[in-house]
Amino acid sequence: MTIPNTPGWSPDGKTLYVTHSSAREIFAFDFDTESGEISNKRIFYTHDGSGEPDGFRVDVQGFLWQAVYGEGRVIRIDPKTAKIVGEVKVPTKNTTCVQFVGTELVITTAEDGEGEGTSREYGGHVFKVDVGIQGLRLYEFKP
Repeated sequence: MTIPNTPGWSPDGKTLYVTHSSAREIFAFDFDTESGEISNKRIFYTHDGSGEPDGFRVDVQGFLWQAVYGEGRVIRIDPKTAKIVGEVKVPTKNTTCVQFVGTELVITTAEDGEGEGTSREYGGHVFKVDVGIQGLRLYEFKP
C-alpha cells in the first residue's frame, strides 16, 4: 500500500479495515482475536468519486464513517453491502478524519489554499454534528 490509513475493527473484532487512500479502496481482513493474525485480504469498498477515502471510524452498529478528502463529506458505509447509506457534508473540500464523542461526529479538515469561497474559508476547521449513534470504543496499543 502506498498510503495506508486508519486501521479499524468491526464490533466483534473479527474484521480489520484499512483505508488505502491513493487507490481509493478500503481493504478488509479476517482478524483472529486469539492470535492477532490477519488473513483473507479483500477489497471491501472502492470509491468512485473524485476524492480519496481518508480517515474513518466504526460505529456501534458496524458502519464505517469515512472522510472523503477532496469531496467535503463523510460517507456512512454499510458493513454488509459496502454501499453508501448516508453522508454528512461540510463547507470545505478537504475532509481528513472523524472521531466520535458520544453521538457527535467530530470532523477534521485540511487547509484548502487552492479552493474558492467557503472551501477556502473553512479549510482547516473542525466540525461536529450529532449523528444519533455512538462510535466503537477505542483501545490503546499494547506492544
